Amino acid sequence: MSRLKTISLLLLVAVLGLGGLYGCKASGGGGGGGDPTPNVQDDDNDGIPNNEDNCPNMPNHEQGDIDQDGIGDVCDDDRDGDEHDNDQDNCPWEYNPDQVDTDNDGLGDACDTDNDSDGDGFDDGEDNCPNTPNPTQSDIDGDGIGDACDDDIDGDGIPNGEDNCPYVANHDQLDTDGDGVGDACTDDKDGDGVVNEQDNCPIVPNPDQADMDQDGFGDVCDDDRDGDGVENGHDDCPDEAGPASNNGCPVDNPIDTDEDGIPDDVDNCPLIPNADQADADGDGIGDVCDDDGFTCSELSNYQPLLADDGYQAADSASGICLLCNVMNLDNMIDGQDDTYATMSIPLNVAGSLEAKVVGTTPIVGTNRAGFVISIPEAILRLDLLQNSSIRFYKGDLEVGSANVDGDVLQLDLLGLLIQGDERFLSAEVDNTLEFDSIGIRYGALVGSNILGGGMRVHRACVGVDPNL
Repeated sequence: MSRLKTISLLLLVAVLGLGGLYGCKASGGGGGGGDPTPNVQDDDNDGIPNNEDNCPNMPNHEQGDIDQDGIGDVCDDDRDGDEHDNDQDNCPWEYNPDQVDTDNDGLGDACDTDNDSDGDGFDDGEDNCPNTPNPTQSDIDGDGIGDACDDDIDGDGIPNGEDNCPYVANHDQLDTDGDGVGDACTDDKDGDGVVNEQDNCPIVPNPDQADMDQDGFGDVCDDDRDGDGVENGHDDCPDEAGPASNNGCPVDNPIDTDEDGIPDDVDNCPLIPNADQADADGDGIGDVCDDDGFTCSELSNYQPLLADDGYQAADSASGICLLCNVMNLDNMIDGQDDTYATMSIPLNVAGSLEAKVVGTTPIVGTNRAGFVISIPEAILRLDLLQNSSIRFYKGDLEVGSANVDGDVLQLDLLGLLIQGDERFLSAEVDNTLEFDSIGIRYGALVGSNILGGGMRVHRACVGVDPNL
């Protein structure tokens, strides 16, 4: 029996020895069953054998390889294959060998997702200069191309480099004094040494500023330099005041009590000098001695448009008119002679401002309409108002306009009012024009604002001019 146990023990040892000789690894582990597999090397334990792994020493189960160079992205020094190392590449995940970065934000254009190529805060689709920084989006000529990248900023058909006023439209390129700066944007158009706003003939040289009749227009540009009401071309004595009945020449030994060159028998103010014989309300009494003066009231030729009659005051701005404003707007319709609204446009602004008196009832029975205006510490002249106009409206529709040197309606600046610094800027109105509202538009040019203190608007007036 013991011999049989010995033989059985020897057989068991032999079997165990054969098992060690033909060792294998169970795929299931833990001593359980399963199909045995050969041992493989995977140094980074990402489940990809070293001989198949594109980054054998760095885990990358996904095996991403953007540039398809056989080196996985996680261990590739130039993962996008554009020959720029990742730490120096402004788009390390996007192929961009030129490294273009238009807005200099550190992100190459190829991977910059903010759609603002020039970095001025406006997306390319909304930017009027998508490749040139222009955070103000200024577009003086309104052509949709920003000034920063527009070859013709003012839209006058003259390229900027050849334009003598690149920021102010001037098709004619007029340069009266030949100094290379166009009249439209120079401080001294005629080059006589007197700046435009102080020059009584801004486009005709007259350094002496001679003004015989003291009407604010220099003699060299005054159509009636002696102020007798007879234009120079029809005046036989253009340098001596005289009545029209004597062709503008003084009458021999006339009785001229006020010594204004107008004989008493034809002088509408025989006791007060008024060589120009201005009579704005056409009552035969000169303005300087008319107790009513040039009036705008319910009892005169001209009637004001007032809040009490249902009119309202409104304002609007157009163009580039930052900080433009109309102060005390309702003063235009309060019926008070000593109050006014002030239209103010800052220097170096290319825009316009409009003050409007709005009604709902058609204005009829009138042949002249306009606004009583003034400017601080200055004598108003039409040449100071070249950027101003009067607009006529029927409801919201503009039905007419009048400008200084206008082609359809032309503005006139009529005589003195009760207050000597006020004038009536008005236009002749055709009796077929249908309108219920009226506005005054005041504009300025870049680098120029002749009415530097603003325009004062006292009231809107309509009525019948007896001289028409």
